[in-house]
Amino acid sequence: MNSMFDNETKSDNAEENLVFHYSHEHRIKNAPKEVQDYYNGNFELNKGIKVLFKNKSNRVILIALVIMTVFALIYSRIQSGRNRGSLGNYKLELTSFAFEEKIYTSLKITEDSKKKSVEKEPVMLSVNASFFDVNNQLAESRENTELLDQTEEKLQWLITDYDITSVEVKVSDGKETLQLEADVKR
Repeated sequence: MNSMFDNETKSDNAEENLVFHYSHEHRIKNAPKEVQDYYNGNFELNKGIKVLFKNKSNRVILIALVIMTVFALIYSRIQSGRNRGSLGNYKLELTSFAFEEKIYTSLKITEDSKKKSVEKEPVMLSVNASFFDVNNQLAESRENTELLDQTEEKLQWLITDYDITSVEVKVSDGKETLQLEADVKR
């Protein structure tokens, strides 16, 4: 009978007279099937997508990754939708960021390529920008009237109050009104 203590090795060092017991065959006999297959040469490496479905733990991790990815995509779609919109034949995008104790805000207005009209008429836009502080209180407000006669227009505001955290812009062309919101990126 092979025991784990078949092969004994003694140290030659006089200070440390240690005895090591080691039996490779005994250790492999009690090892899991994958380890025994590896040492016997029968080990097959799982390749490709089969690895993801091989055992229960891999399937759980794959499902968790898929769920987290779906939540991240949904969240990004919901968040990005507040600062974009369309009004008539134009697409609008609101952005705001902080730099050196100032808040830079811009409203980009571009002609919608899907809704291009043959006859181009200038459009008068009324723009009301409201800037809110940390307590969600109105800190400052700006009003503009802009005549759109180009394919792209950009309205910009510079605010010196660094406590601004969000911006709300209402744009009206006389027929319909669009409200856009953006958080100040720091």
